[in-house]
Amino acid sequence: MEEQLDIFDEQMDWIGTAPRSRVHAEGLLHQVVHCWMIGESEPVLYFQQRAHTKADFPDYYDLACGGHIGAGECPDKAVLREVWEETGLRLASGQLTKLGQYRAPDLHLPGFFDRETSNVYVLRQDTPPFAPGEEVARMICVRAEEFCRMELENAREIEAKTLDGVPFRISRDAWCCHDGEFAAFVFPYLKQAFPQLRCAGD
Repeated sequence: MEEQLDIFDEQMDWIGTAPRSRVHAEGLLHQVVHCWMIGESEPVLYFQQRAHTKADFPDYYDLACGGHIGAGECPDKAVLREVWEETGLRLASGQLTKLGQYRAPDLHLPGFFDRETSNVYVLRQDTPPFAPGEEVARMICVRAEEFCRMELENAREIEAKTLDGVPFRISRDAWCCHDGEFAAFVFPYLKQAFPQLRCAGD
């Protein structure tokens, strides 16, 4: 049976449910969860590379964890479920900080119309013991200054590292779009957590 999602009007009042395929075919407004993972002792960010078998944006780099909230499911439970399914981390709700809700810009591509509000969370942990699920090819690490160069300075390419510490370069075109969410929520959080961080967004 196809996954069912709650759908909302522009005031985020619930108006019913719909199958996921219809939600993305018609651009029905729905909710998702996003979990950004940040080092505890140093300003690094962890990201995933989406599996080659993913229907949407295969092989692209994306935030550490993201997924749909099922019909009748609350965001706090959905994010714990998605973190477990995608990264293999089994967390308690007290380990996450919720930063707020972000109404993402609409994304309209051929055969894919995405209108969503994201519930944005942060996990602070050094070298998490990732065990990615089948939807994730691998986890990587990016220094916060590097990610800021792409998100806030429009750098065309940034440096990342595998979890074994091997450096490599990633083009901006290889990333999923989450326009505005980093600047609105995650960058201010990083600046508070790491006052020494210097980026163009200062």
